[in-house]
Amino acid sequence: MKLSGFLAFFLLVPGFAVAQEELSDADKQLIQAIQAAGGQAMPLAKNDARLSVAFHLSDKEITDETLAVLKDAAAIHSLNLRGTKVTDAGLAHLAGLKGLTRLHLEKTAITDAGVAHLAALPALEYLNVYETKITDAGLAQLGAIKSLRRLFVWQTTVTEAGEEALKAAIPEIDIVPDFKKDREREIVEAGRAAEDSAKLVEELAAQIEGQGKTITETAAASEAAAKAQADAQTALDAANKVLETANAAKVAADKAVSDLKADPNSPKDAVTAAEAAAVEAQKAVEAATAAVEPLKKPAEDTKKAAEEAKKKADEATAKLTELKTKSEEAVKKAAELKAKAEELAAKK
Repeated sequence: MKLSGFLAFFLLVPGFAVAQEELSDADKQLIQAIQAAGGQAMPLAKNDARLSVAFHLSDKEITDETLAVLKDAAAIHSLNLRGTKVTDAGLAHLAGLKGLTRLHLEKTAITDAGVAHLAALPALEYLNVYETKITDAGLAQLGAIKSLRRLFVWQTTVTEAGEEALKAAIPEIDIVPDFKKDREREIVEAGRAAEDSAKLVEELAAQIEGQGKTITETAAASEAAAKAQADAQTALDAANKVLETANAAKVAADKAVSDLKADPNSPKDAVTAAEAAAVEAQKAVEAATAAVEPLKKPAEDTKKAAEEAKKKADEATAKLTELKTKSEEAVKKAAELKAKAEELAAKK
């Protein structure tokens, strides 16, 4: 809403009648002048005629000359000049703003020279000089503004020493960033991180020791399972060998019977004896087969158990390698964090 529209709204709506009554003729003229200069201005509330003035969204170029319309305007409560073309010279027009409480000067060309004009602002509580050329020398001048409670100095060349000097002059002030508080917090955080890292090193050492025992146990279990599997396989192989021999004997016995029967001159007793031998050979095959069957499942089960036991042993070994790698990294990190904490503490 343009300021002229705002004023029409302000005048016509009954709910704003009190605010309109509180605006003096001088205030109305000031609002119109600010609008003409490219700014915006409005009362803080319907029962509060103090003005909030902003030039940072203007589509006009706001310069030092623009600020001349504000000279000695005691009704201005807040002023936003963020990103405008205002310089140190322009701040001279603000010296008479006795009611100014909040001032935005971020991203402007002001320097320490312009701060001298701000020292004449007895009500100033909030000041933002983010990304300006303010230095410790400028902060020293702000020490005269005893009402100042909040100051933003991001991306300036202000130092911790400059901030501490200002805090000594105005104990109630809150500076952002507060280099000393940030450094002290960083020291505490670095100390805690170093302690946590050292604790992790101890925990990993204990895990490595425990994993060593696990490796011993799983290796022994794997060895035992492998032996049981070997024994079961040996027994099965032996039984299969017996069965193989029995089958060969049965084949030979059957052939002998067949050959004898094929020869009409074969003695009857010889044929009978051969048939009896074939029957015995069949019995031997059946017995060998019966001996093999019970050995198959144990051989399969022990093989599976041996494979599982070996897998666990391999996993235990891999886990130990992983823990050792983590431990080496943790030891290195713990040393780095400890050094950082000591370095920060030494700067106090």
